[in-house]
Amino acid sequence: GDEAADRILEIGCGTGLLTARLCRLFPRARIDALDMAGGMVTQCRARLAGTAGLFCHVADLNKFRAEALYPLIVSSSTLHWMDPMAGVMETLAGMLTGQGRLVFALMVRGTLAELQAARRRAAPHKPPARQLPTMLTVRAALAQAGLRIEEEREESRRQAYASAGDLLRRLHEQGLTGGALARSGQVLNRADLRRLVLDYEAHYRAGDGVYASYQVAYFRARKA
Repeated sequence: GDEAADRILEIGCGTGLLTARLCRLFPRARIDALDMAGGMVTQCRARLAGTAGLFCHVADLNKFRAEALYPLIVSSSTLHWMDPMAGVMETLAGMLTGQGRLVFALMVRGTLAELQAARRRAAPHKPPARQLPTMLTVRAALAQAGLRIEEEREESRRQAYASAGDLLRRLHEQGLTGGALARSGQVLNRADLRRLVLDYEAHYRAGDGVYASYQVAYFRARKA
């Protein structure tokens, strides 16, 4: 029960899918929805125009100054981009009230494993700069920030795509390729990408298209 959550902070609101649910679940709360992408925030504002108590901010979590602490902080599919994880959790813990809760979903190691493998084969000389966090990393970061885990689960999902090119386009639209997963010291050039697409199509067929795996972790933690 977070019925008493009269102030809610959402990290990485994107176009406002989760924000809309929060507005329905907590109609009387003040909700601060943050995202670093101005275009996303514009869409979120448009989607939820006229919602009392909702404030959308184009802001970086580390630079955002809240007027008061929050009994509830939520995030979906954003925290895995933030580095180092321990620092992020300490920042969030510092924004929670004494009994405050942090509820979030994020992608963990194993996500897009097929793409990682195809990339290693297609461009072995250009390894990705860093990897997604493991469950262990997230647990340790929460503990270090003085947050006690109340609930956690991990889910594997397999998603079908029309083609490897379609997968890459979708990831790009979601900001995933701009993210840490694909960033390396060296950007893949056209020839690398062509090799990657052919390799993916050869190894990861599903029906008429291809598949990709996602490892999603859910955590609910509270100030210890």
